[in-house]
Amino acid sequence: MLHRQRGISLILVAVLMAAVAALAMAVIFSMRYERNLFAEGLARLAGKSVAAAPAAGAAATSAPAKQLRRCVIDGKTVFSDTECGAANATTRNVVVHETKGIDAPRAPKPDPADAAPQDLRAKMIEKATR
Repeated sequence: MLHRQRGISLILVAVLMAAVAALAMAVIFSMRYERNLFAEGLARLAGKSVAAAPAAGAAATSAPAKQLRRCVIDGKTVFSDTECGAANATTRNVVVHETKGIDAPRAPKPDPADAAPQDLRAKMIEKATR
């Protein structure tokens, strides 16, 4: 007599685990590239333009009040988003480019055990030879 297994099949378990893995990969991808793939997918399903949503957010952040400007106030060059008004003739908009710079490689520090003499006799010899 042959008994059939009850419950979900092994194939259904494999499909469910693949879906969970794809969902986790989408979350990790969204975090790495600072995008919300789920909101983009929902917007695409709703028929909205995907490019319109990020463009609206970028327009809100680059409003004229938040633009960094350079101007001369009392003979000093000032970089500000509030003090440099449109009435000041020396006002110029500034484009900010974020850079991290380059660190030069550092030489390893010498091992103190190798540099220092081990016993008193070696110290005295080294002191005498200087």
